[in-house]
Amino acid sequence: MAEPITQFSGNSFLTIILQGGVISVAILVVLLFMSVLSWAVIGWKWMNFRVAVKHAGEFLKNLNLTKGAAEAKQRAEANISTYYAKEFQAAYLEYVETYRRQKQVLNPDEKPDFLLRVERSIEKCILNESLVFEKSLVILATISSSAPFIGLFGTVTGIIDAFYSIGSQGAASLAVVAPGISAALVATAFGLFAAIPALMAYNVFRNKTRIIRQQMEAFGFDLINLFDREYTKAVAHSKLNRK
Repeated sequence: MAEPITQFSGNSFLTIILQGGVISVAILVVLLFMSVLSWAVIGWKWMNFRVAVKHAGEFLKNLNLTKGAAEAKQRAEANISTYYAKEFQAAYLEYVETYRRQKQVLNPDEKPDFLLRVERSIEKCILNESLVFEKSLVILATISSSAPFIGLFGTVTGIIDAFYSIGSQGAASLAVVAPGISAALVATAFGLFAAIPALMAYNVFRNKTRIIRQQMEAFGFDLINLFDREYTKAVAHSKLNRK
């Protein structure tokens, strides 16, 4: 009894996988592909978040909205890919459109409607940016939820092979069941190896997206205040010109 066990324990890891049969090997290939895909998405999203947050910080550095929209406009044009810049541009375009539509003579009675349109433009921009940051997270969510079950399926097939070996050989020794059980445990390990990093990364990126969304909402309040002041100044300027 001891000799077969010693012989099996000396087999390589690849040999243990191949002993599981075609189904087990196919399951392990699928799990390996899912793991590689997961790490590729993790690396890509990590770089995206890092670059986006860095550029956003550069945009906000020393920015003082109380001085007016001119400085923010210049910064936005120089950093158009930054999510804060896109948020400012959305509000500024609404301001320009209102100014054009009212033929450069702003009506103070329409100020509440104007601010509501600015708020909607900001909310739409925040929603669009949130969708960009959440892109591909569904891949991590799918891998984290499905990989353990795929590994479990490999575990079941390995145990079935083990019982089949017992029945075909008429013996229940460890040497008979060891190949199937080993393949089953390997499938479980591969499933967890693919699922755990994907789940952790998904939670991290979802939290980063939530933080960025909250920061954009806070910046949006500042923009509403900014264009409230700009509208008031434009109305006052229009009255002076009419005189």
